[in-house]
Amino acid sequence: ASRPQPAVFTSFRHHLLATMSASTTARALSGYRRLFRARASLFQGDERALRESRQAIRAEFVKNKNATESQIPELLQMIDDAEDMLLHGIVRGELNEDRGVVEVKLSPEHESRMDTETMTHLDPITSDMKGIDGKGKPVIEITKNSSDK
Repeated sequence: ASRPQPAVFTSFRHHLLATMSASTTARALSGYRRLFRARASLFQGDERALRESRQAIRAEFVKNKNATESQIPELLQMIDDAEDMLLHGIVRGELNEDRGVVEVKLSPEHESRMDTETMTHLDPITSDMKGIDGKGKPVIEITKNSSDK
């Protein structure tokens, strides 16, 4: 059984079908769904992040709905890059106020992509994340790798 599609997705889909080849349309719609799955995985349990990421993804697709045929390959690459960033380039951390650190658990995918010996700061993705080291950047502590479970 198919689920009802949000109006933004439906109108975007109709626009794509009217203006692009079938394979390009399929790639764009697939990318849209992949981004939504990646954000759901990354931000599971964080309603604010889920809401804001949903709005940001939709806004980008709506903004680019009138892209020309020559712009499409770059936009499709941007979808792939954004999915990769969501799945492998962002780690979630929790502030441990008692210890004054942000505790981060790395997955094997994250471990293979970053140098944990030299990783000394976290770039916040929200403006309300305050620096706790006195210099504007949270102190990171890798607490447990997911492979250590």
